[in-house]
Amino acid sequence: MILCVQIEKLGSQLSKLTLLMDKYQRGEPGFADDVLEWLEESEKAMSILRLPEGSEMSVLRGRIMKAAHVSNSTRKVQRQARDIAAAESLERAEAIMRGRLHSSEERLQFFEEKLCEGMTALMLQRPLPEKTLPNMEQLRIVWELLRQEKSTCPLSLYLAASLSPSDRSFILNKVLNRVYHEELGQLPSSESIQ
Repeated sequence: MILCVQIEKLGSQLSKLTLLMDKYQRGEPGFADDVLEWLEESEKAMSILRLPEGSEMSVLRGRIMKAAHVSNSTRKVQRQARDIAAAESLERAEAIMRGRLHSSEERLQFFEEKLCEGMTALMLQRPLPEKTLPNMEQLRIVWELLRQEKSTCPLSLYLAASLSPSDRSFILNKVLNRVYHEELGQLPSSESIQ
């Protein structure tokens, strides 16, 4: 489970909701069809991410299609029923996706904080290499330093067991960017301490 990819894909799908709700507010006739399409896209995205909540998107699509089959009613009433079902389904789908997005963000944030602690311990023991190497090489070297240093080795094992390589690289990159941006990568010289 690659958390950074989940965050990106779910965030991308959720960003489309504003346009759909604008169509609903304007009473556009294609609203329900657009919601059906969005739900199908969301189900596929969640399936690719292997998220079990994605299966609920097909149930929500079924609710919309069922709403159009109101017996003894005019087309206008059927369309209104379908639009209402689409809006309710959209609301439920958003709650499902936002819940998963929030969970993924929290989990990644937890590990990022742990990595910050580890980077602090590492930087107290040795300076980080200069930021002159290509980004992926820099990440590899710093990861190796975390693994080799006695004080940070347990953390590196914990992160390796808990996160995908992509997520580890993602959070390590974020932490290193902050460290290098603040010019914290080098230990102070003994002269500057005095």
